[in-house]
Amino acid sequence: MNQLYLESTKYSPGINFDPGAGRFEISGVSLPEDVVAFYEPIIDWLDKYAEVMPASSGKEQQDIRFAFKLSYYNSGSLRYIISMLEVVRKINNYRPVKVEWFYDKDDILLFENGKELEVLSGLKFEFIELY
Repeated sequence: MNQLYLESTKYSPGINFDPGAGRFEISGVSLPEDVVAFYEPIIDWLDKYAEVMPASSGKEQQDIRFAFKLSYYNSGSLRYIISMLEVVRKINNYRPVKVEWFYDKDDILLFENGKELEVLSGLKFEFIELY
């Protein structure tokens, strides 16, 4: 599969999903004007990636790292973050996925939101404090 790369803007996060390297990252601020138009193609791409996992699960491949480096997101974006995590859980059935949740050391709310998403998704998160 080809890499999915979207440059961040003032209101939408950067996306860098590189299946060849096993690195998936979403970063920045997530306040897209049209949350459906922004996130649906990303979820579709992830779904297609998850579909190829059973066929590639027997091959020698590195683990996957999925990093959330969001400094802020709105409730509309949260719905799609949850959808992403549902797909990540499917991928984790075939290849180990390391989920990283980055947060500013002074942003307790972002940390707590990550903890809630960890419980909701059933995935183990690594919490990385930024200074």
